[in-house]
Amino acid sequence: MHSGPNVVNFLCKLIHQLKLKIESKDMPKYTSKNTDHYISTSAGWVSKNTVEEITFENAFPYELERVPLFDGVGNKADFNGTKYWGLRCSDTGDFTGKPVPDSYQHLSNERFWDIVQNAVGGTDAKVENVGTFKNRARRYITVALGTDMDQFYVGQREFKNRFCLLDSIDMSSSLYGVNTSICIVCQNSFNAAMQDKSGLFRFKVRHSKNMIEGIENMEKGIESFIGVAKQFKHAMEVAASVPVNREEASEAFTGWIMKDSKDKVMSTRTRNTVERLGNLFVTGAGNKGETLLDAFSAVTDYYSHESSGGQEKDGFRMKQNESSNFGSGNRAKQDFFKHLFTTPKTLDERPAFNPTGFKNLREIGRKVEQETQNQIAMAN
Repeated sequence: MHSGPNVVNFLCKLIHQLKLKIESKDMPKYTSKNTDHYISTSAGWVSKNTVEEITFENAFPYELERVPLFDGVGNKADFNGTKYWGLRCSDTGDFTGKPVPDSYQHLSNERFWDIVQNAVGGTDAKVENVGTFKNRARRYITVALGTDMDQFYVGQREFKNRFCLLDSIDMSSSLYGVNTSICIVCQNSFNAAMQDKSGLFRFKVRHSKNMIEGIENMEKGIESFIGVAKQFKHAMEVAASVPVNREEASEAFTGWIMKDSKDKVMSTRTRNTVERLGNLFVTGAGNKGETLLDAFSAVTDYYSHESSGGQEKDGFRMKQNESSNFGSGNRAKQDFFKHLFTTPKTLDERPAFNPTGFKNLREIGRKVEQETQNQIAMAN
């Protein structure tokens, strides 16, 4: 597949030029109207609206139709010999995502839904949430598998573990199977990518010609989810046993945010973020400001509920939910976890506290905080 600015410009023209025609000779409509939806069997942070049961019909009331694209003179859209297609929603007739090349394998909504049914149909599993982002270009399904790992406690904190499928049709990501852990008291979420234990199960499947084979392997190996849930539970138990005070947490937060920055001092925005994380470490729901678990919960709280900014604006919660599951919020939570714990190589191993990683973050943070204070003093 080609990449680079020429392809980007070409794709943008395909989307925006009104001269593009589809096979029916109608004009394509890349609507700016948001048609995303979210349904759940229980009220939550994103929405209070609920349904008794989620079925394919109320989860995806439309299908994706792959249609050829034509230029203004009736030729099929072509770039360096590669033909492009549009994905059109059957209920509105509007296009979603972006033009995709011949080699791109997209999943219909029905096949996306069937992944869950093929893997856990006939068991006690229950679909709890379904939603879309980016005007239907991204989608997810969250499932309670009906096992003893669906719910567990670490101290007084209750956690829910769910299997979640994440996918896109705009070439922005592969199909993912992840373990989503939610701390009930604060509604923080954390996605742990499922390990490839035996070679049979793949937690990530690319949108290529071999996609269906990869999905079938995912369906066979979904029991690997249980192992990932146990790994996460163990990590939280370890975190609850590691004492951390406010100063140490602040240094770690600063070092983590600034570790890849060329700047030696914090911006006002970064100082505000560190201060907010420090407050959540002490006063966030379920936190006491005493352990590594409080520090981890502060980060997951912030990047689950606040990091997108503009909380007073319409659509903030959907935007934040997207960031928390698909975007920068999700990546931030994963990165912080990576610096606190070792990475198991198999599902039988358990993550351990990484004191060196935590110490390194604190050392970076201590230096940055000192440089920042020196600069402030000089400015005054």
